[in-house]
Amino acid sequence: MTYRSILGLFGSVVCVLLTVTAPGSPAQGTGGPRAKMTAKAYAPLPTEFGVTVDYREDTELNGRLRGVFERELKDRGYQVSDNAEFVLKFETLVEEKLSADKPASVVGRGGSRSGGEIGFQLRLPLDKPKPAVGGRRYSLNVSLARQSKPPIWVASAVAVAAHGDRFAVQKAMVMAIVGALGQDVETRPIAIE
Repeated sequence: MTYRSILGLFGSVVCVLLTVTAPGSPAQGTGGPRAKMTAKAYAPLPTEFGVTVDYREDTELNGRLRGVFERELKDRGYQVSDNAEFVLKFETLVEEKLSADKPASVVGRGGSRSGGEIGFQLRLPLDKPKPAVGGRRYSLNVSLARQSKPPIWVASAVAVAAHGDRFAVQKAMVMAIVGALGQDVETRPIAIE
């Protein structure tokens, strides 16, 4: 199994966990965005290392999030450069207009901006139709690896928000993920204001 497929599968598990507790469902109250993250370390992080931040799709949002990743890493003492030994790669996804009466769709993807993509899709039926929950589901998948090597750490965060600024939601997710760098996190809520 490649690190791209591991990251996609890992992110999909988080999507499933958050989908079954989406705002408006009996398990959640109403209010602001709900977010959770998970992370898995496959090897210990070196005590000091340099890191390059890269993203899958070249979008304005990803460019802004790259700056947030870089600032958060620098604030925690990591050396950030364009040609470091380690690469922190991230991918952002959004699903519009969630509805509890439709089966949940979980999609995992791997690949790079230069091509090659592996994917799968899993549809999970809910017990019975429920009212629409509206909003969007934001996903952020992250991997940390030495250049051209399998990841030594992966993380995934998912937020469901009825309204709100996509950048603000995903910035909070970035901050939580960088704060957990190198750690195993089973499931942790993320505060989003």
